[in-house]
Amino acid sequence: MPNSKIKSGAIADRIKEEKNELVFSYLTLRNLIGFSGILLPLILAIAPKRPSDYYGFEPSISDYFYTDRGDILVVVLCILGAFLITYTGYNWKEQLLTFVAGICGIGVAFVPTKMECLECKLSVHTGSGGVFSFIAGTGWHFAFAATFLFCLAIMSLVFFTRGKEEDNHKQADGSLSQKGKRNIVFKVCGWTIIGSLVILGLYFIVRPDLGKFPVIFAFETLAVIAFGISWITKGQTLWPDGEHYVTKGIKEVKSMLQ
Repeated sequence: MPNSKIKSGAIADRIKEEKNELVFSYLTLRNLIGFSGILLPLILAIAPKRPSDYYGFEPSISDYFYTDRGDILVVVLCILGAFLITYTGYNWKEQLLTFVAGICGIGVAFVPTKMECLECKLSVHTGSGGVFSFIAGTGWHFAFAATFLFCLAIMSLVFFTRGKEEDNHKQADGSLSQKGKRNIVFKVCGWTIIGSLVILGLYFIVRPDLGKFPVIFAFETLAVIAFGISWITKGQTLWPDGEHYVTKGIKEVKSMLQ
């Protein structure tokens, strides 16, 4: 019974979305999730106040928890987690995946990595182990981070590429439709996330001496930006079907006011 309700609800949402009744709520939420992911590493890395041995970067995104950007990291991860938890997918599997990703995103913020920094005086989080301090700096942090990114990779590869069964993603002239182009982006982004996780996994196992190059930060940033691009593409900021939904919405608002 619950599954049938979810299925019927998803079908109703599709109909509403096609009629532009849920365009703002669906596409805007997807874009908010995507832009939050893209901007996170950029906001953290630009003009830090604290010195670093890693060419001005921290060893990882998580290490910014102990810098003057710690609050930004926590707030953005919590907002991102809330967006993902409240995101309504087209079936229970998609909803479960985004729910798990949201919980893990918040988990990364609440269970910080081990404090290793040159100077931590600028951080309000110095000496703090986060909300769950008893497991801070343990494998739980890495488990949350890896699960967060893996769930988003599956979203991009499996769920975002889906479409109507009769749609072969080709136009009359044989060229790719907008959906077909978006699917390429989804696959590239999904495999980029998985590839980054594999490389990071190998790095933690082998531990090659690469000097002070911030390997973890670099591949985490690559994965997070790939996730963000995937979501803003799903939000049709890139390769939209017809007129952009924001432009269409503005026209509708104007017509209502006239």
